[in-house]
Amino acid sequence: MEQAQNNDNVPLEDLSSIIRELVNDLDDSARRITKKPAGARLQNLQSTVYSIDAPVVHRPAPLERYMKDWTEFVSGNKECLDKRAIKFLCWVPTIAIDVRFLACVESSGIELNWRSLAGLVRSCHCMWENMPHKSPSVNIIRGLLNRYRGTNQVLHKWQAHYDALLPRYAPPIMAEKLLRGGRSLASFIDEWRIEPQSAFFRKVVEIATATCRNQLDQPTDNLLILLFRDLLPWPGWKPSNFKKEIGAIILHRPMSDQSREMIQRFILHFEGLGDPRLSVNRVKWAEVPQTAKDRLIHWLRQESPYVSPEHVHKHGKGWVWMQRASIQDPLSFEDADRQ
Repeated sequence: MEQAQNNDNVPLEDLSSIIRELVNDLDDSARRITKKPAGARLQNLQSTVYSIDAPVVHRPAPLERYMKDWTEFVSGNKECLDKRAIKFLCWVPTIAIDVRFLACVESSGIELNWRSLAGLVRSCHCMWENMPHKSPSVNIIRGLLNRYRGTNQVLHKWQAHYDALLPRYAPPIMAEKLLRGGRSLASFIDEWRIEPQSAFFRKVVEIATATCRNQLDQPTDNLLILLFRDLLPWPGWKPSNFKKEIGAIILHRPMSDQSREMIQRFILHFEGLGDPRLSVNRVKWAEVPQTAKDRLIHWLRQESPYVSPEHVHKHGKGWVWMQRASIQDPLSFEDADRQ
């Protein structure tokens, strides 16, 4: 603007184009910010609130000495591990689920505190995909967990709901608790103190999402909020699994009109997808089944309040037509936030 004011030769039409381009860029920036839920935009504040008066679990700082102790123990150069080494190694997933380590813990007579037990459970969840169907390690950890007689309420909750925590059939049970709880994903994680980046929790999210998908013919408001605000935008998805789920959701039948509208709004605003007709989004849709893309494009070609063409000015390209999603945002559920 300053350059335009200092140059009397700038045509009024060009000045108008520049201003319009600036406004469009501001609109794009606003949409990128507001398309994320409030919790995602204020993650640091949210984490601080959750941590108040709660048994926060933090993995101890790695100490090379304890790793060396473990190497010497498995090689036979060390007969046992001391208490400090055991407490630290409970948080090293590849070691914590090793039967040799757990046998050492059992034979040591050491009573593990809640922090060490939380490390063992977290280690199991992180190694979920690599553990055998019937793991002796899980049975040992269950015994250690049952011995706990402290005051930590999370540990007591785990003891009372073991079937949702460690067995191979646990993810569907945990997913059911998530769906029935009527709470946000962040609140659920805070309640159960599950490692959100673990393979176990990823499985829980996948199962919960598939269950929501199967109810899109008669969805409740809580189901739609959980699915489109929490589950699908969850950052822990494997990209290929996420794209397959998006394809399955688009192709699901029967489906209510409300569900179809929410799907369109989510896809058009979600940074990892967008309108599949635009060349800039072609790579994002690479792993989505073609039949799903065709069906979505068919929806978008019909008269829709969620997408419209707009004549915009692009630097170096002049005036071009672009598809723009409406300002309605499926991730803005502030009025429906649950405790």
